[in-house]
Amino acid sequence: MNPKVDKDYCKTLQSEGVSTSIDGVTDSQSLHLPEWYDEAKFKHAQNFYRRNAYALVVVALYGLVASMALPSILSVLMFTKRSSSVLTAYRRYMATILHFVGWYTEELKPGTKYWKSLEFVRRAHSTTSRRANSKSPGMIISQRDMVIVQFSFVGYVVLSPRMLGIQYNTEDMEAFVHFWRVMGYMLGIEDRFNVCTADLPSTRNRMQQVRDLVIQPGLATTVGEDFRRMTRYMLDGMWYFNVFVNPDATLYFTYRLSGVPGYKDLSGKNYEKLSLYSRMMLRVLVAIHEVSLGVAVLRWLQNSLVYVLVNYGIQYFPVLAIIRFGFKNAIVRI
Repeated sequence: MNPKVDKDYCKTLQSEGVSTSIDGVTDSQSLHLPEWYDEAKFKHAQNFYRRNAYALVVVALYGLVASMALPSILSVLMFTKRSSSVLTAYRRYMATILHFVGWYTEELKPGTKYWKSLEFVRRAHSTTSRRANSKSPGMIISQRDMVIVQFSFVGYVVLSPRMLGIQYNTEDMEAFVHFWRVMGYMLGIEDRFNVCTADLPSTRNRMQQVRDLVIQPGLATTVGEDFRRMTRYMLDGMWYFNVFVNPDATLYFTYRLSGVPGYKDLSGKNYEKLSLYSRMMLRVLVAIHEVSLGVAVLRWLQNSLVYVLVNYGIQYFPVLAIIRFGFKNAIVRI
């Protein structure tokens, strides 16, 4: 592997990727599969999801928290006003879950529901980018922003599978990388920026750069009141989907997963800042990922719970959300 090429990836992402908007790609071509699409690998990745559904849904939560440490992403989220309260955040992120779980489970062919889902998401990103730029020149959804969002779903899985309780072999991980390489392409990420490549070693190297040179410094140095408020809305909203979501515990786990100094162990100054309840919930998170997901029967139960919540809870009878928001606001469908 050529270290110069690897180094150039992050440099290019942080320079050209920041100034290149996704709307230029979205408007110039219709949605289609890349020429390197491998159906067998794609379906293998979908099977990998079924065996790790709980972990792969929850890791998206950690990834989305981490992505908000980038001011460019946070600014656009605040501009849309679609996650600026607990209710709007609940509805936004329930819809996000429905979209990406559909990609994991359904056929990817033109005209299908989840092909239309990809079209919708890509069009929404493009429209938002143009609107934001017209309101505040320079505020766009850039290629780098999309790569960070892509990393949210795949990066931690590849870099820290054991911390998440992922059950895998090399073929599983290669297929999963291919899946998200395809998804990145379909959502408008240019190949030169795509964090997923044709092989696992170079993909892992790109992901390490994104984590260590973009996300980790962002979490360690640039978070402020807007980050705290927006992540709190998201995490409070997500509680109505998963009652194990405790904002402070989830933030700590995200920092730990990202390798931010001072968060590796369940001890020390940052840990002691947590309330007793948040410490308990953090230990519950660690136990779920590092212990229970390693036990086949417990993993099956947790994967089954995700299936029920996604296919029935969110769309038909989200009990806790109905109590808080009312039936009409609580029901989310795409």
